[in-house]
Parts: sequence; C-alpha cells; structure tokens
Amino acid sequence: MPNDYSVYAVTDRRFHPGLPLTDAVEATLRGGATIIQLREKEAQGKEFLEQAVALKQVTDQYGVPLIINDRIDIAQIVQAGLHIGQEDIPLREARRLLPDATIGVSVSTVAQAVQAEQDGATYLGVGSLYPTATKTDASQMTQETLYAIRQAVELPLVGIGGITKQHIPALVGLIEGYAVVSALFAERDIERATRDFKTTVEAMRQTVSDRV
Repeated sequence: MPNDYSVYAVTDRRFHPGLPLTDAVEATLRGGATIIQLREKEAQGKEFLEQAVALKQVTDQYGVPLIINDRIDIAQIVQAGLHIGQEDIPLREARRLLPDATIGVSVSTVAQAVQAEQDGATYLGVGSLYPTATKTDASQMTQETLYAIRQAVELPLVGIGGITKQHIPALVGLIEGYAVVSALFAERDIERATRDFKTTVEAMRQTVSDRV
C-alpha cells in the first residue's frame, strides 16, 4: 500500500528539551502523523542507533513508517526507510542496498527531480518552500520551480522547509505531503498541534475535491 505523506513529522529534540524523543513522537502519532523521520543532527552513531531502535518500536505499534535521515547503515539495521540529500550516498547505491525500502530524496531543481525518479526514488522532498529555523542555509524554492517539478515527475512530493498550518491552502494540489518540524514539536501540546495540522490538510483536500 502506498505511503501516506500527509503529516510527515521530522524530529528535532531542540524543540522539546524536557520531553523524551519517544514521547514526543508518540504524541504526534496519537495526533495522526502519517510518517516519521528521525533527523537528529547532533546525535552520533551509537546514540542515533539507539534512538532509531526505540522509535521503530513506537512507529510499528501505530503502523506508521519510520524514515532515517542520511544514515543508510542505521536504516538497514532497523529495517526502516531512508531520506537522502544531494550530498549523501548516491540514490542508485542506496537503492541497491535497500531494494524494497521507501527512499526519499531532497531536490531543488527539475533536473534533480527527474534524475531521482529515474534512479528509483519513492518520493521527493521539495524545498525549502519557506524560511526555516532548522536549516538556516537552505535556499528557498520559487513557486515556478515547484510547479515545474510537479509537471516533470509523477512521484509523490513532500514539501520541506518552514511549513505551517497557514501554508497548506497555497500548497494543496501541488504536493502530497507536508514535512513539519517546529509546527508540531515546538508546540506545548504536540498531539493537539498534529491533529489540527492533519485536520487542516484533510479539509483543504476535500475543498479541492469538491471543486473538481
């Protein structure tokens, strides 16, 4: 069954220092997160693996896919999906090592998107769509580029970068998923924030569907 990328929750412990990572992730899952990406830039090998093992147990309980950012070795160990950028392991090699896994690739140009589709990506992360505090050096993608990528590939697109609930109306119909970090994990009530975000996504999609 295809993945549901609607609420693609990306972890960042900096936003909830007093709350264990597994508890924060489980709160998003109770709120309706449809996919979880473990992205902890400050965690090294052993710690990252421990986090991945713990989160895989939680996501399996909810029947939601876990995606590992960058670390193909850890994705292999815990049997999770993988998300890579343009400077990470080449997609063809990742696909050879993880033939059946969900593999997402961050792209910022039409050429990168087309190449990723040809090389076996499962979905594409497109952005940065808006300014983001989690990756301050990210270049912002223009609406024209987003439209062009949408026209050029058939893969699901997951918007990345600074997305909040307020941005959903402008993006519905262009992308299949919304990668969110602070809009969920920086909130006092993570479960409620996730539920509100998902409700907005579903309402906007229904509005578009009713127009067709």
